[in-house]
Amino acid sequence: MRATRTAVAQSAPETGEELLARILTERRKAWQGRGDYKEPAPPKTADLPSLPDGWRWTRLEQLGFIFGGLTKNPKRARLPKQLPYLRVANVYANELRLQEIEHIGVQDSELAKLLVRAGDLLIVEGNGSKDHIGRLAIWDGSIALCVHQNHLIKVRPVETGMPKWMLHWLQSPGGRHFVELVASSTSGLYTLSVNKVGDLPIPLASLPEQRRIVAEIEKQFTRLEAGVAALRRVQANLKRYRAAILKAACEGRLVPTKAKDWKDGSLRDVLVGIEAGKSFRCEERPPTASEIGVVKVSAVTWGTYDELESKTCLDPDRVEERYLVSPNDFLFSRANTIELIGACVIAQKVTLRVMLSDKILRFHLSAAVNPKWVLYWLRSDFGRSEIERLATGNQDSMRNIGQERIRQIAMKLPPLAEQTRIVAEVERRLSVVEELEAVVSANLARSLRLRQSILQKAFTGQLV
Repeated sequence: MRATRTAVAQSAPETGEELLARILTERRKAWQGRGDYKEPAPPKTADLPSLPDGWRWTRLEQLGFIFGGLTKNPKRARLPKQLPYLRVANVYANELRLQEIEHIGVQDSELAKLLVRAGDLLIVEGNGSKDHIGRLAIWDGSIALCVHQNHLIKVRPVETGMPKWMLHWLQSPGGRHFVELVASSTSGLYTLSVNKVGDLPIPLASLPEQRRIVAEIEKQFTRLEAGVAALRRVQANLKRYRAAILKAACEGRLVPTKAKDWKDGSLRDVLVGIEAGKSFRCEERPPTASEIGVVKVSAVTWGTYDELESKTCLDPDRVEERYLVSPNDFLFSRANTIELIGACVIAQKVTLRVMLSDKILRFHLSAAVNPKWVLYWLRSDFGRSEIERLATGNQDSMRNIGQERIRQIAMKLPPLAEQTRIVAEVERRLSVVEELEAVVSANLARSLRLRQSILQKAFTGQLV
């Protein structure tokens, strides 16, 4: 009977406690020859949630070695050894984007710390958006002798079978809670550091249980991603259909028209005036109902006006009522990226007192033109190609189009009655597109919630 019990004990998988003890032993061995070894402290578990039987809480530092990256400076350009290096732009949520890889000078003495190898976790240490703080991916080893910049924190797990477990935990609702908690600061900014990453609590299950859970996560994610890919295809088709509607409208093919009566003209023929705002000293937050705001460039996209994309004005002495955005204002973005330069919208919902900035213009149109005809013309491929042709600035940075160039934008001018009929048909068809787009967007949002639900169940012992 005693021998039977011993055999059963020997065949039982190690618990999270036993796995941690083995990892710490391996960690200590791996450190030999690097100087004094400091045993990483366990986490404080008083405020941590309970775990399934056999699991235990650890700190990330207990499970691996954590490294900062190199800082880019002019001296590195003169070093003889130039290696590819990974930047924040290469690391997304469980995704590596390696189309653009830069090179940097590295000294041989730095390589032990800076080289990445397959299985390393790469964690973004800072970002302007809280949602992107701590996004991470597993390095796949696809580039030999590759290093990483200081804005990526590298984690090298001691146990080579654990990177996916750690990645999925840090992307789960529970993991994200702790990432945002350690990344927050009194200034309202969010940044990580080697020490903060080392402090992240990680639940530890036995390796066989980790493998079962990771396999189930990835099986369910594969099904989910197939559905998301189908929704993205529908989304792309709707975008193409929207463009086709506008193209047909501007070519006189959407409703019966007398195309011979259409005139070749430009915006100069229909603009009574263009009004620009000013540059104001602002605070980076939307205004309250009692404050004055200044509209940001991001408030105006193709067909959409979002008044919450505004800053609070800190120059009350310079506030002028005539700059305030009003319902039915025709707004035009004169400075933006190549995708959004010339974005325009007729403002509908206006509840805040928000002024024009120097980058958002207000068009005053002649009564002889339907404003929505101008709007749809500028949103069509014809209008956009004209805007891109006349805009100035670098193709890869902010573009600008001045008022005189705006007036040069070529456009067709049907009789006013035909403009009105075409606009009515465009809006009828676009309303159908918008309804379908809303359904697709709702299902994409639902897929994100399902993904988080899968991860939530995985780390509370409910998935397998």
